[in-house]
Amino acid sequence: MDLLEYLFYPIYQAAILAAIGLYFLCRRRYRPALVSLVLGACWLWLCATPAMATRLRESLEHHYPQRDASTYARADAIVILGGGALPRYGLGPNTDDAYSLATRIGFGLQLFRDARADMVLLSGSDQAQRMARRLLWQGVPAGALQTECASTNTHENAVFSAAMLKRAKRSRILLVTSGFHMPRAAAAFANQGLDVIPAPSYDPVYPSWQAHPWWPKRSALHLSGHCLREYAGLWWYRLRGWA
Repeated sequence: MDLLEYLFYPIYQAAILAAIGLYFLCRRRYRPALVSLVLGACWLWLCATPAMATRLRESLEHHYPQRDASTYARADAIVILGGGALPRYGLGPNTDDAYSLATRIGFGLQLFRDARADMVLLSGSDQAQRMARRLLWQGVPAGALQTECASTNTHENAVFSAAMLKRAKRSRILLVTSGFHMPRAAAAFANQGLDVIPAPSYDPVYPSWQAHPWWPKRSALHLSGHCLREYAGLWWYRLRGWA
């Protein structure tokens, strides 16, 4: 899956269609060449539009509406998955920076400050330690933090985190990750026997998207690629029995 996942990003899909088109062009088969080239260009353009990206994201997130941190039920632990963006400036004790609070670690911090749980587990080989340092700087007690640094994908996030949580006799968790990643992540953690409360972080708001929904944007292409990858990943996890 790690190598094949690149095939689910629109830019690679368009490149494959372009390569097929050029192959047919070299063989002087002009009609299939034109079809392949036009399909590739149209698909890339469509995935780069905010309208398409928003539709893909909403289709993944509609079961997991975003809510204020204070509205969530109390749990045994807050689990924050790595892989998302970190705050640009570091969260201050009283920060209200919209971008920072929209990150996974920012929303997890909000949950902790609202006393939704007294333990925070940070999972992910790339970011767990970095997130822990950020939260310590915010004043989160060291005794309230646990890090899981061995996992390299969502399945391992769930397996390794569940082992730590079960040893601590904490089975009810608030799971914090990006909204479009939540279907796969929540299913993977529930598959490990945990009682999962999905707590998606807030998605960034792009004002220009609403004004020009059919004008291609790099950020929209990026989001479309992530959403298509999530659909493929969810299918793969179900096939493997991981979700």
